[in-house]
Amino acid sequence: MTYEGLRIKLRRNYIKLTAKNRRKKINNTDFTIISNNCWGGFVYQSYGIPYNTPTIGMFFMAEDYIKFISNMKEYLKNKLEFIDPEKSHSYELIKNKNNFGTYPIGCLGDIEIHFLHYKTPEEAREKWERRTKRINYNKILYKFNDQNACTEELLKKFSEMPLKNKICFTCKEYNLKDTICIKQPKRYEQIQASYEPFGKSKYININDLINKL
Repeated sequence: MTYEGLRIKLRRNYIKLTAKNRRKKINNTDFTIISNNCWGGFVYQSYGIPYNTPTIGMFFMAEDYIKFISNMKEYLKNKLEFIDPEKSHSYELIKNKNNFGTYPIGCLGDIEIHFLHYKTPEEAREKWERRTKRINYNKILYKFNDQNACTEELLKKFSEMPLKNKICFTCKEYNLKDTICIKQPKRYEQIQASYEPFGKSKYININDLINKL
């Protein structure tokens, strides 16, 4: 197991032990997190509440995520289709990752969704479509980070988007609105999932952020 894998395992165990108490810190559970990676799932788990979003157990490449949230309602009208991993438009960028080719890749129009924690297209489609129906468009938190071929230009685009509630985590300082730099080992060139904050941390109080949605 890698160091990051161990941190995530310990994080999950900690979340299970503390979720009940953390749940008392928020005043509503009917909110939606649209995340570019698995962070949203961690947050829902940290309160022990249902997933009110389809962006669970998956990730977007950075450019696709920006496209998706720029016109989310229209993209969600598309039927989720699945492709051969080698046909992915991000193939050259991610083909050497250890888990590439072992999970389904779905498409909504011209964007791809990498269903990292799903075994089959059928499972991914069923959960995506079921959870899409739970989206609360009146209480959405959009979350981005510097993973998956993200560039400074894309970080700026996210920062400038006219979205009411949004947050971005990076491992470098960019001095951009709604962007928080998280300290982690310097060997990492992008933020690692286990370092992204939830609940109340020294970087941000996610409880308060949710309560203000």
